[in-house]
Amino acid sequence: MHQYLRAIGFSNIKNLHQLDRIHREIQRTPDRRMVVSRSLRSSLVQLNKDYGAGGIGLSVLGEMDSEDSFLIEHSFPYIQPGNYVHTDEVQVDKFNDRSGYYGMIDNINLSVIFTLINVAEITDYMWKAPLPSTLSVRLSGLSLGGDILLPLMKTEQDLQYECEKMKEDLATIHMIRHGHQELLDRMMLREMDLKDTIDHRIDTEDVLSIVDSSMIPSGLQSDVYDIIGTIVDMNEIENVQTGEHVMLLDVACLYYVIRIAVNKNDLHGEPDIGRRFHGITWLQGSVLLDIR
Repeated sequence: MHQYLRAIGFSNIKNLHQLDRIHREIQRTPDRRMVVSRSLRSSLVQLNKDYGAGGIGLSVLGEMDSEDSFLIEHSFPYIQPGNYVHTDEVQVDKFNDRSGYYGMIDNINLSVIFTLINVAEITDYMWKAPLPSTLSVRLSGLSLGGDILLPLMKTEQDLQYECEKMKEDLATIHMIRHGHQELLDRMMLREMDLKDTIDHRIDTEDVLSIVDSSMIPSGLQSDVYDIIGTIVDMNEIENVQTGEHVMLLDVACLYYVIRIAVNKNDLHGEPDIGRRFHGITWLQGSVLLDIR
């Protein structure tokens, strides 16, 4: 996922030699360092360094042996999530090819998969006890580019109806998970009717004039999505090392509010609260844990 470095203001990194210099800097002066035992002879080390006031940064993961010899396994850019917390049944599993975890929220009609950025914290918790099935998560994402779209015209009644419908949908999903087959059948029929309505409107209208919020898997990576959502808050920050400007957009998408970082040079249009963001986004998240 090193191509997403440009999302946090490192568009000048073109090769592994440049990245290695940053890795060495993080090893010398990390902002946060966490060491967690994962066997009797080795420990997982996570080093984080922030490069902007809004929580953009780079995380280095590696292994340290009993003689304090440190070997880097991999690194990834991150954006710390905002304050929007979503509590749900979350499945957490390890990656097969590297240290780290991904989370999955199964919302019946869409399984939302995201890379967890607080790796050492989760490892520490799981070293002592299994994770609970219901977790509080905060979501964020990195985008390589996006378009700013005008909002759809809505009345106050429309907004109130959508809010009530979202609450109803979340309650329905919870009941379906616990065996209410009739509700599942009803939801599937409603989804089919909605699809027929959209298919009919697409014949005469542009899809972006119809869709207010969507999250569609994009490409081969399971945690990358084509996102459309409404901007509810925003901030412009500067990468303190490169001077590049990064836009932080809190985007309301489906049942979530996701803090998305995108290089200002890769954003088309003028962002503003109430307008929509549309872009391919690598979804990240952090699990709120009571470390014992």
